[in-house]
Amino acid sequence: MLKVLLAPLLILAPLAAAAADSPRFYGMNEKDIAAALKKIHKDNPELQSRVEAVSAAFLGTPYKEGCLGEGGDGQFDRDPVYSFKLVDCTTSVEQVMALSLDGDLDKALRETLQKIRYKDGQVGYTNRNHFTEVDWIPNNAAAGFLEDITEKVAGHKTKYIRKLVSKHDWYAHKTLAEIQGFPPTTSQSEKEQRLSELQALASGFKDEASTIPYVPMDALPSALTLIPSGTIANLVREDRPDKPSIISHQILLIDKGGVK
Repeated sequence: MLKVLLAPLLILAPLAAAAADSPRFYGMNEKDIAAALKKIHKDNPELQSRVEAVSAAFLGTPYKEGCLGEGGDGQFDRDPVYSFKLVDCTTSVEQVMALSLDGDLDKALRETLQKIRYKDGQVGYTNRNHFTEVDWIPNNAAAGFLEDITEKVAGHKTKYIRKLVSKHDWYAHKTLAEIQGFPPTTSQSEKEQRLSELQALASGFKDEASTIPYVPMDALPSALTLIPSGTIANLVREDRPDKPSIISHQILLIDKGGVK
């Protein structure tokens, strides 16, 4: 089980460079990635060290926000379901999780990853864990993938923040930019129809109140010493009415020579 932490914005030291012979997935084909993954699991029997090794293999991967979707059959987002060529913060964390938990590449990508990314592993836009505070963290904890250690490391300095998440408003204000991954030959009218269907989903959602613990800035120095390498950190921002979420970023905290 991986650890998860909620904290305010952190200033992190850059990761130390991986060894010259360490694999870099973005420059490899899937056959070679599969072989490299098996070796990582063989050489790293403990989950923590596997997370360190797998995350190192993703170093240098180009960043693109919102780069993944539900694949070629997706109703609204037909971007690939996984990628070693492009990642954003959440898809990077999810893929590191899946490949660290399962040494068989095919199973990691087609089973474990989908259980991490989608509620109950059911691939579909509305099942995707879009909101970290009400979807991603609770669903992955319920699936047995995560343990929240925020209160454990912050102790009596733990603070709590509340957010009223409105999926209704989020869906209702979708734009054509959300209709992604379709071929250039897709007509404007088809995209507009799909957008209309996406916006109509708003009626099926009620607002959800979420109260989450976080590590305040003054507790970070002492908390960092208690955070295991490989912990997932969710960065919390001040609640703003123009932002649908209070979690703005996801990262992995990796210990390199005593520095996270």
